[in-house]
Amino acid sequence: MAIFLVYLMLAWFGIGAWLIVDPTALAGYAGVAALTPTGETELRAMYGGMELAIGGAALLALLRPRWRCHVLFLNGVIAGGIAGGRLVGIAVAGNISVYTVSALTFELSTVVICVLLARRLQRSGE
Repeated sequence: MAIFLVYLMLAWFGIGAWLIVDPTALAGYAGVAALTPTGETELRAMYGGMELAIGGAALLALLRPRWRCHVLFLNGVIAGGIAGGRLVGIAVAGNISVYTVSALTFELSTVVICVLLARRLQRSGE
């Protein structure tokens, strides 16, 4: 469990910090670009700030084991929501890229692992 939480923390912190510093990086990787300074602020907030917060929740779960089930729920819901939106986008656009496949793989595997670990925590009474 701790290894997975460290993985989540590093993944979310890494992406979040990177996109706070350089939101223009999304243009090359995901085809997402800001057209104005307000757009860059939005990318920093939604891709940087939100992902830093999710990583912070994983850190909290490492430091406070009683929060683990809550943080697994949070990560599962967020990753599931992002994956759902991505699947709708694939269906609407009729297109899928290597970036999309890799992001979807991260998101769906996160959902599955979060559900399995949360169930294990519930069975053990933690």
